[in-house]
Amino acid sequence: MRRLIENLSTLAIGIVVGTLGVVVHNYSIGWFPFGLIVALAGSVAASGVMGVHWARRGVRIWFLIGWSFVALRAGMFGNSDELLIMANGTGSAYLGLGFLLVFLSIWARI
Repeated sequence: MRRLIENLSTLAIGIVVGTLGVVVHNYSIGWFPFGLIVALAGSVAASGVMGVHWARRGVRIWFLIGWSFVALRAGMFGNSDELLIMANGTGSAYLGLGFLLVFLSIWARI
């Protein structure tokens, strides 16, 4: 029962962090992609914190599943052909680097 609660709470946190990352990833100050850096750093930090908090790496996989669900759904066209993650450099970097960094954080020793 304890592991079920750990996994479901980490899945929910992955969904929340993914949603916040989708919202802020396209924000920039002049030419500097401030939102992208905050979204990527926040995603990796949250994954690391979940692994340390629950003291096992398996919960990071559930975080990755929740984060990926939101990020991939935001990158698809909606009912009115809207996109939350555009097919520009910032959006592609968020999807690609975000997945890679969160995936690599599963094997991190933090």
